[in-house]
Amino acid sequence: MKNLILISVLAATSTATSAEEQRIELNNFYPLSQENFDLGDHIFHIADNKGGFEVIEGPVDGGLARCLGSGFGYQDGTNSISGICIFGEGEDTFTMRWKAGEKGAANSWEIIVGTGRYDGMTGEGIATTDIVSMYQALPLRRTHIVGTVEIPD
Repeated sequence: MKNLILISVLAATSTATSAEEQRIELNNFYPLSQENFDLGDHIFHIADNKGGFEVIEGPVDGGLARCLGSGFGYQDGTNSISGICIFGEGEDTFTMRWKAGEKGAANSWEIIVGTGRYDGMTGEGIATTDIVSMYQALPLRRTHIVGTVEIPD
């Protein structure tokens, strides 16, 4: 009987502390703040975009976002452009590292750190970016982010 109780307690404990992979889908919106420097056969790109994000699906709350990036882009579609996006504010944030897709492919991303309620968060997926017009034709960039994440309980 003691073994049965111990097994039940251990099973309940391991279930409560394990993270479950969940689908995530976000839209990140921000006014475009970037520069491209023409270097002849390639460009140098730098961006510092501040805005917000909405949750379509997933275990996170919408809020503020900041995305920073830089790198070189070449005429053949290859590049070294990468950066980070920090989602949330205060004690509850998660940071995504991204790499621009090459030759028309979607960007790839991975969660590299979480704080507060996102502490220990991991995940990965893809992101596609376009320019949208909202609020009286103000040009905004929208990044559509999809993938999976795990957040420890």
